[in-house]
Amino acid sequence: MVRFGVYSGDPFLAERWLGRRLAELGPAVRVPLFADEVPPERILLEVGSADLFAGRKAVVVRHADVLRGERALAEALRKDLPPGVAVFFLGEDLRGPLFQAAEEAQHFPRPTGKALRELAAELLQEQGLPVHPFLLDLLVEAADDAFHLYQEIQKFALWKGGKLPRARLGELLFFSQPQPYAFLDAVGSGDRLQALGLLAKLLRARWDPQVLFHLVVNHVRQLLWTLSAVESGEDPPGPEWLAKRRLGQARLHGQARLIQALALLQELDLKIKLGETDFPGALHAFILQWPPS
Repeated sequence: MVRFGVYSGDPFLAERWLGRRLAELGPAVRVPLFADEVPPERILLEVGSADLFAGRKAVVVRHADVLRGERALAEALRKDLPPGVAVFFLGEDLRGPLFQAAEEAQHFPRPTGKALRELAAELLQEQGLPVHPFLLDLLVEAADDAFHLYQEIQKFALWKGGKLPRARLGELLFFSQPQPYAFLDAVGSGDRLQALGLLAKLLRARWDPQVLFHLVVNHVRQLLWTLSAVESGEDPPGPEWLAKRRLGQARLHGQARLIQALALLQELDLKIKLGETDFPGALHAFILQWPPS
């Protein structure tokens, strides 16, 4: 049973690991603290005072990055943790004195690519849901981080024991509105005529132009991330088939032109905020101005 744990990195994975450790403690009074609101002395006071009505006590300190360099606190907890008391710290990156002094220390990188897919399979199994490759593809594409992935799987959990037609899976994941894949694909491929035609179709279908604008921004970022991941020898984000398609588009333009695209989108976003254009106008301008002929 772990009584001094330090967990950082991806918030969902850190909280998930903490949940396992709290479950192992069994019945215990839980004391939540936020390190950016209380001094180290308050943490030591809570740890040092046993609960009068329970056999065990768990002190959970979140936002603990401000304590990363606290050597005195780390040493005090390592030496003088009272019986029946456990203390856990969570933050973005806690590698330092607390990390070194802890009985258990874990840093969870943000899962992407293969790791996010494996997490999706694990969460589906925990919910007693079937694990199908096509479903994993949909989930990984719909969710860009671990917590979002968990939320999407919770939607499927509501259908457990019932029957959900395969054709409706995409609607459920993407909030009952199909994703404009063809439009984004045309933008990324530099096919101006097709992109303009598909944009007109989406607008006629009452797609929110602001949502479309931000989807374009995200798509260009995904192309840059994919190119960067491959050049660094890492697995690109997203299912394999989508990663390959994004990589083809990214290589078609290259890093410099993709950065140019983001700069243009930022310029258009500023014009929207200044009232010089609107979202439909910005989308049309971006398609016509990028990529260069």
